[in-house]
Amino acid sequence: MPAYMLHPICIFTAGMLALPLACSQPAPSGLPGLKSAVDAALQRSPQARTLEARSDETLAASAAARTWIAGSPVIGLAQRKGSEQNDMRENEISLSAPLWLPGQKSARQTLAQAGIDDLQADLKAERLSIAGEVRERLWAVAAARAMLAEASDHQHHLQAIADEVMQRVKAGDLARTDGMLARQEVLAAKGTVALTQRRAAEAWSRYHLLTGQTDIPAALPEPLAEPIAAAWPKLLEQHPRMLAAQATLHNAQMALKVIKATRSDPPVVALSMRRERDGGAAAARNSVGLALHIPIGTSARNQPLETAALTKIATAAAQEAQTAATLRADADLARQQLEMSQQALDAAQERTLLTREHMRLIEQAFRLGERALADLLRATILAHDAESAQRQEQVALNLAHARTNQALGVTP
Repeated sequence: MPAYMLHPICIFTAGMLALPLACSQPAPSGLPGLKSAVDAALQRSPQARTLEARSDETLAASAAARTWIAGSPVIGLAQRKGSEQNDMRENEISLSAPLWLPGQKSARQTLAQAGIDDLQADLKAERLSIAGEVRERLWAVAAARAMLAEASDHQHHLQAIADEVMQRVKAGDLARTDGMLARQEVLAAKGTVALTQRRAAEAWSRYHLLTGQTDIPAALPEPLAEPIAAAWPKLLEQHPRMLAAQATLHNAQMALKVIKATRSDPPVVALSMRRERDGGAAAARNSVGLALHIPIGTSARNQPLETAALTKIATAAAQEAQTAATLRADADLARQQLEMSQQALDAAQERTLLTREHMRLIEQAFRLGERALADLLRATILAHDAESAQRQEQVALNLAHARTNQALGVTP
């Protein structure tokens, strides 16, 4: 085979052979890059920043629930003075504070802890959600770059054919129309390269906007749980979205428990010191007072609160059930897509081997003058389509790995 034909084809074939080999490398080497990308996207996420800001709120609620008083203490100052004929004076200072009723403090402590757990579960679920976006955009870039590499290889191959054709046209072996046809195919391939360059730039821009990184992690397939089918039930139970739904339900249940433990406003205990003097030369008298104010609870006070809490519990329970059903459906779909992607890749690889052999035979026949240029160009296009399909199916399989992990709640 001439050097001008061998060089593009060898590069083309070597690139295709290198892609499956690179994707078969141990996946953990690619995971730190993916984790770094998720971390970067998390730092740029407004939702994640909001959830992290809520941590101070939950810690403050937990600290307030641990105090022995149910609210802020109140200091009171009072003074009474008699008329001009009666020089009586009275000064009083008091300190009062609401106290927890039996069961209220423990219920509020449990609610505060449930709020912390709920927030932590939401943070993990948000990280998984962002990981899903990173995975999709990462493999969109990988797919676009694979298409660009394939289009570039195809252009180089067509250019080599066009160069040979033009030499034969100058030598009088082929007609000028053959040279024009070969040139047209090269120009069309250049247009395809420009189109794929734009698509690759768009995919990269979306990834960069999400993560702010200067490049994507190594496009290596993520490892799957072994065996996958056996790992699904356990992984689904530990799925961040499932845990977040359960935490939300638990938080709503604890809120109802607090409402039931708080049938009325907390009682208020007040300690006062009074100093009295009747006037004249009479000695001042000091006294200490203790007061207890007990609010009377009514059903009208708690009924709206309990009804609202029950509504939240019903909503959270329905969301938990829906989440469980959705996760099971997502896991089943991910398994099916993974199997179909593997089958599609196997078929694409077999097709590539056939089209390579077909193109090799057509090239030999063309150089011997037994086949027309149109036959060679058609064989080249078929080989290009097959190579492109194989690259895309390899990327699709890697994306199926990522989507399977995403469906199972595996967070980088």
